[in-house]
Amino acid sequence: MQEAPFVAVGGGLAGAAFALELARNGAPALVIESTRAAHHKVCGEFLSEEAQTLLSYLGIDVHTMGASSMGTFRLAAGGNLAEAPLPFRAAGYSRYRLDQALLDKAAEAGAEIRRGISVTEINGSEAPIVLKAGGRKLTARAIGLASGKHNLRQFPRAPSDMVGFKLQLRVSAAALRQLDDIVQLAMFDGGYIGAIIVEDEIVTLCWVMHNALLQRIGADWQAQAAYFARQSPLLAELLDGAKPCWAKPVAVAAIPYGYLRREALSPAIFPVGDQLAVIPSFTGDGMSIALLSGIAAAQAVLAGESAEAYQRRMITRLAPQFRWAGMVNVLFETGRLHGLTIGTARLLPPLVTWLAQSTRIRSYADVMAYQA
Repeated sequence: MQEAPFVAVGGGLAGAAFALELARNGAPALVIESTRAAHHKVCGEFLSEEAQTLLSYLGIDVHTMGASSMGTFRLAAGGNLAEAPLPFRAAGYSRYRLDQALLDKAAEAGAEIRRGISVTEINGSEAPIVLKAGGRKLTARAIGLASGKHNLRQFPRAPSDMVGFKLQLRVSAAALRQLDDIVQLAMFDGGYIGAIIVEDEIVTLCWVMHNALLQRIGADWQAQAAYFARQSPLLAELLDGAKPCWAKPVAVAAIPYGYLRREALSPAIFPVGDQLAVIPSFTGDGMSIALLSGIAAAQAVLAGESAEAYQRRMITRLAPQFRWAGMVNVLFETGRLHGLTIGTARLLPPLVTWLAQSTRIRSYADVMAYQA
């Protein structure tokens, strides 16, 4: 049985941040990632000020890597829209590039990256933890559980009926101008769809919908695009002549929105990213939570803290953000409330700006000030 002292189960933002923070503080770290190469994930690819600051702490500057920049939030429903300034300058950058950049940083710091290997089992209420990965068994003193929205059999979460999709598009010059400096969210009955420019003038389109709506309109991109175009002239203009960057959307089902993992799994199993907390898309700050939790879990491991103490601290930090995000999410996905939401946003743009700030991480100075 091979020993691997500290293991990140998953190589997304949270797992890579966990391994990078360990490695650059001299701890031996291993990342086990099931995919063989960089790949697209269901994510709106919106980087708040907090996410950019946390990435900078990890040595990543997305602006020098070609990220877009924006300062305005646009909310639409049917033919109505409202705009408000964001409380910060946001950035747009694809997970396809960002995840790999973080893994490369972790490798440079000394972490070992193993791709194309799936962890199928994790056992151990006490350290060492035993993992089964790629037909082999490993022992670890601690692990960062970073398998994202996908459950491991031993650690289930209650599912929801929400399904998420993501597709990148090449849009017309006119549509690109309409999105300049904008993060856009269009609401429809049963879901909502976000649009943002990322690097190389590519538009990321990310949407969620209840399963009942999906069953009605189907999963085919052309059918869904036609449905979206009927919901809003703004979406019709964006999609007119747009060329998908790949054949069909990536998707994830049964997203457990609002989930906070309050119970410890083991003193040495540290849930990070979506395994710790799943905030509603476009209302919260999922990428910041992934980065922060990965860094904070690594710092807890370095300090000899238990996973329970780490989780208690993180849940306390995230709870206010989740309450606000949950309320905003109800407004976004409930058709009969869309008129009120747009009217209020048009009348009170500062309220929208305030809500955008309220759904962000409140405080993380302690994590940024860490010294081993």
